[in-house]
Amino acid sequence: MRRALVRPLVAVLVAVLATVLAGAGSGCDGGDGAPPAADAAVVYPPMADLERDVVDTTLAVDLAARTARATITLAPSSSTGASFEIGSLSITGVRLGDTPLQYVESGPSGAQLDIGVPPSTEPLVVTIDYGWRFHDSSNGVATAGYTLTWPYHCGNVFPCRSAPADGTTFHLSVEGAATGMALYPATIPTDAPAYMAAWIVGEFTRLDLGQTTAGTRVAVWHRASEAAAAAVGGAHLRASFDWLEQRLGPYRFGDEVGTVSANWGRNAYGGMEHHPYWHLASSALAAVDIHVHEAAHGWFGNGVRIRCWEDFVLSEGTVEFLSWRILDEVAGAAVADPVWAALARELDAMRSGSGNGVAWPQSCGEVDILRDGLFTRVPYVKGAFFFRALEDRIGRAALDTALATFYGRWAGQAAGMSDLLAVIAETSGYDPGACAQAWLAQTTVPADGPCP
Repeated sequence: MRRALVRPLVAVLVAVLATVLAGAGSGCDGGDGAPPAADAAVVYPPMADLERDVVDTTLAVDLAARTARATITLAPSSSTGASFEIGSLSITGVRLGDTPLQYVESGPSGAQLDIGVPPSTEPLVVTIDYGWRFHDSSNGVATAGYTLTWPYHCGNVFPCRSAPADGTTFHLSVEGAATGMALYPATIPTDAPAYMAAWIVGEFTRLDLGQTTAGTRVAVWHRASEAAAAAVGGAHLRASFDWLEQRLGPYRFGDEVGTVSANWGRNAYGGMEHHPYWHLASSALAAVDIHVHEAAHGWFGNGVRIRCWEDFVLSEGTVEFLSWRILDEVAGAAVADPVWAALARELDAMRSGSGNGVAWPQSCGEVDILRDGLFTRVPYVKGAFFFRALEDRIGRAALDTALATFYGRWAGQAAGMSDLLAVIAETSGYDPGACAQAWLAQTTVPADGPCP
């Protein structure tokens, strides 16, 4: 992803500069435009810095008024800037405590917020008040009551950083729903990508699926007419989540999890990994494998973030494989075999030239996942078949060990597909590089069978 150039401020600006900036009338007004009250002789002008680490994002959202407040904790830094993506948000004020801060809306269509902040050896808490509007193209707050911001539309909901490697903790409060309930996590306690922070409003019934061995409560939230589909689709969700916790490592995002039915529209299908309450299209609520797929993102994609969009297969290919792998163990062949058969039909279509492509581009930060065509079924299907070929080569237990070791080492951080391959080689003694290149880095489709 492109990054704004950072030029740290090294000189203190005097009162006359503060006066000029405050009266410039160029969109830099922070509240009333006054310089910080703590030192009237010094002002920190807006400066772009998308690298300033965000420690926590706390959101208080009013659905009725279509306003919100973001309270963002910045890590200590010598930088005097902080920047966020703001999409279509209307910024009404930025302050540090009671002190207004200077800011400017920059970039194409003013979609980036640049703030001037003092350097600090302690965390800084910046408050941003804003208005938001509805977006019904899977790119913000939908009029139907849900948010959907993947891959980089979080700026239409809150001041954010959408790069997949970026992570922050979250605290959410959503009020003002006209009807029904707003379902969302009050806290996401460990670093998570921006698209994970979400809410959904509806008349939901909670289907309790029980607890895992670790004590995590698992459920499905559905509408009254969807009870049968929820029961079918969620039949193996608790056991699958238990498998993930026991085999891969502790879950990081809370002690209650589950699937929420999302009214995405008649033609929508699939899910979105808004942990701990991931969303499934209402039309997919009876699909057992999609429940497990979205649950597994708690480990791959969310628990371990991807370093760049080129590593998309590390998230989607891994969990596509795991949705079959887990069901094969906890539900048996009668449930798992049709899941794999569907993937095999997709691969056959790719082999014949329909929809084929590269699953793992050999770069980082150069690919736009939507514009450059990486968001297809290729990373899902080819990724799943790579892991199946690898399992056939090194054995199921060895692959489980490698995935658990990788998760234990990288949980809460961003990693790339190459990091996982290195862990597989380390723990199994088999170098999967050539097999990964054949399955993931080429437009051709290898023959089925174990890795060589």
